[in-house]
Order: sequence, then structure tokens, then C-alpha cells
Amino acid sequence: MSATSRPRSAAEAPLPGSKVEPAPFLEWVGLLLPAVSFFAHLQIGYVLVPLACTTRQDIWVHVAGVLSILLSLLGNLAAWRTWMSAGREAPGDGPGTMPRTRFMGAVGLGMGAIFTLILTAQWIAVFFIGTCQ
Repeated sequence: MSATSRPRSAAEAPLPGSKVEPAPFLEWVGLLLPAVSFFAHLQIGYVLVPLACTTRQDIWVHVAGVLSILLSLLGNLAAWRTWMSAGREAPGDGPGTMPRTRFMGAVGLGMGAIFTLILTAQWIAVFFIGTCQ
């Protein structure tokens, strides 16, 4: 008996009437892109600040800030579209793909909003606090 044809246990068996489908790509983009954008901006900022301090040019720090905010907003858009496609209802506890899609869309919207707000605050701070301070 091969690994693909092994019998399923009762815990692995799908519920009657539910269709097991993999999560769409847009769900994961909406959930992870704002967080990845934040952590990438944090690491890139650590690399760019000494360079900006020695050359007295802050332009690349601003470019990194704007690009990270745009990427985070793109993730927010993906989460919003995921949530809208699932019906804009509160995530339920029923089986199937719709509750999962609603949950991932709602969580992606909340996390994306927080990460976008943090990225915006970090970028605004660059205007008031110099890179050499």
C-alpha cells in the first residue's frame, strides 16, 4: 500500500458535504505580505541607515519606507478581496473553505492594517529624526 492510497483515519476524513480544497494563493498573500514587508523593511533599514549617515543622503531610507508601505497596502488589498469574495460575514466555526476564507481574510485585514500603520509611523519618524542621531 503506497503513501497516497493509505486509508484515512476518522480525524482525517472530510465531513459529508464539505469539499477539501487547498487555500487560494490570495488568502496567503493577504495574510503574510504585510508582515513580510514590515520585517524586510526593518532589516533593510538597519543596512541603509549607516550608509545614509556616512553619505548624508536619506533618499534610500525614504525609498525603502515607501516601497514597504506600498507592499503592505498590496497585502491589505489582497486580504480585502479575499474577505469580500467570501461574503463579508463573521468567520463561522463550520467546516469547509468559506469559513476558512472568511477567517483568513478578516485576520489578514486586521494584521495588515496594524503593519501598515507601524510602517507609516516608522517612515514619518525618518523625517523628524536624522539618520545619524
